[in-house]
Amino acid sequence: MKLQDAAAYIRTKDASRDFRALVASIKRIFHFRHERANRLARYVVITRAYQKGEDVNRIADRFGCTRGTVLRYARMAGLPTRPKHFPTKIRRAVIRDYKANMPVADIARLHEVSPAYISKVAREQGISRYAPRPKKRT
Repeated sequence: MKLQDAAAYIRTKDASRDFRALVASIKRIFHFRHERANRLARYVVITRAYQKGEDVNRIADRFGCTRGTVLRYARMAGLPTRPKHFPTKIRRAVIRDYKANMPVADIARLHEVSPAYISKVAREQGISRYAPRPKKRT
């Protein structure tokens, strides 16, 4: 079996009994030689996790691979790519909390975004928490 067989399985949900047995034998293996043997089964589990919306970094950490591998497997399976931005609802909530002078760390934890994202959104909206300084006269 090849990765193309596993990709077809993800796309069509149709698989032979042998392939299902292979998927059931998934283990985390740290030796490269053994990991190669486990590749097809790992492929299916990685693409399923991606399909369910699990964080790409978390998937990569769990299976001992890179983000690129996870994204390549998802592309091979024909899964739709995820948006590179947060939904509008989260953006509006971040702006609302930032305007309410809520601490940035609390906003980040509450909405599961980074402090850098909060600063970027505030800057784009022209929001500042600080009163403008008077200009010096010369």
